[in-house]
Amino acid sequence: MQKPLLVVFDFDHTIVDGNTDLIVQKLLPGDKITEDVKRLHHEDGWTAYMQEIFHLLHKSGVTAMQIQDAIVQVPATPGICELVQFLYERNVEVIIVSDANSMFIKDWLSHASLTHIFERVFTNPAYYDKDGCLKIEMYHVQDFCKLSTKNLCKGHILDLYVAERAAVGVTFSQIAYVGDGRNDLCPSLRLSEKDLVFPREGFLLDKFIRDMLNQENLHLNAKVHMWKTGSDIMRVISDYLDQN
Repeated sequence: MQKPLLVVFDFDHTIVDGNTDLIVQKLLPGDKITEDVKRLHHEDGWTAYMQEIFHLLHKSGVTAMQIQDAIVQVPATPGICELVQFLYERNVEVIIVSDANSMFIKDWLSHASLTHIFERVFTNPAYYDKDGCLKIEMYHVQDFCKLSTKNLCKGHILDLYVAERAAVGVTFSQIAYVGDGRNDLCPSLRLSEKDLVFPREGFLLDKFIRDMLNQENLHLNAKVHMWKTGSDIMRVISDYLDQN
């Protein structure tokens, strides 16, 4: 079966209008984040840093309920809820590929009543242990993509998903990728001339596509459509669906 479109979303600063990790980090008193903790980010990566933040939150008495409350209060990016509902109604397959974590995404989608829209969510696994401390694991450990962090190559995940769907007889006429950050560059570069990439205007992916590609001699095949709200994306995709 051939589907007209697969739409891939990032989560932070794309579906939600903020960075969920940084929002939860604000629940921690500032003096708890020592230089040793900050060094974890540079030496072991963001996931290891956030695991220490979650440990400090637990030690400081911040409960799972407080973390969940902070997450569900993060606003949706303007127009995004309407966009994903539109895609669902048009029978478009939609997935999330995010460097956040499974607990934050699950809680937010559930609160927004959007869980049913997404076919799959690819992100760092997370869970609360028996003591109520949030634990996070790397999605995978990779060293083959220099554009990506060691715990998450979004381009590799996208390629595997498309191959997995093809193995069960589902192919896509076109792929659209919606994101904002540096780690959204790799999947954007893997798209073909018939595909679409939507960088959020004024964010890092926008900057890299405008400036960095020439410096790095990278070639972007997909058609680029900058966006500020979900309505901008909906107009482009609606036109495509109406023509096909």
